[in-house]
Amino acid sequence: MFKGKLSIMFSCFLACLLLMGVAAAEPVEEPHIISVDGYGEVIAIPDRANVSITILSSAKKAKEAQQENAAIASAVKSALMELGISEKDMKTSNYFFRPVYRQEKNKPDKIIAYSATSSLDVVVNDITKTGQVIDRALSNGANKIDSVTFDLKEPEKYRKEALRAAVLDAETKTQVIANGLGVSIRGIRYVKENAGRVTGRENVMMTKMASGSLLDANAGVETPIEVGDIEVNASVHVEYIID
Repeated sequence: MFKGKLSIMFSCFLACLLLMGVAAAEPVEEPHIISVDGYGEVIAIPDRANVSITILSSAKKAKEAQQENAAIASAVKSALMELGISEKDMKTSNYFFRPVYRQEKNKPDKIIAYSATSSLDVVVNDITKTGQVIDRALSNGANKIDSVTFDLKEPEKYRKEALRAAVLDAETKTQVIANGLGVSIRGIRYVKENAGRVTGRENVMMTKMASGSLLDANAGVETPIEVGDIEVNASVHVEYIID
């Protein structure tokens, strides 16, 4: 009797394996999809400037070159703080100190001076003061304005707007395709957000011309700055399930 029960259990086990095999062998039908990319773009007005200032000094003695550079940097910072620029929004980004050599034929190079160069990066949260920052820096001993760039204090707000526009673009494209094919949209299978970009559409222009120099701190006229728009864009890839 025990052998009979064992035989029945074994037969049931084989039947279960057979049913599982049949189920596994049944093909799974992939859903029909429409795959699209959506793009969104928002144009924003910059509300913050970044000014890079260079201070170059030289002297016959190393200590004199270093001290002169430090004194000018301190004067520039003080002048900018008088404009309302916070000390935390000014930082030294580069500092170079090197000897200056004179080369003569058939003679070893000779040190004739020392040069100190420092770069000060300034964040201007009141964008209307950008020209004043440039003028104050130059009139207090800075030698060069390396760059003036503009950005947004809250870029994420504009990224979200661009992303919403990208999603709407994807939905619109899909609806047009579905209508053209005579099918209906049943759901969403897959969504991927692609990294967006924040880029200036125009270069900043510093237009003061005086005494043959692009930027003359003694011209008595504030440096005019023309600010271009900033383009913030986003994109999404979406796969819609259709019937």
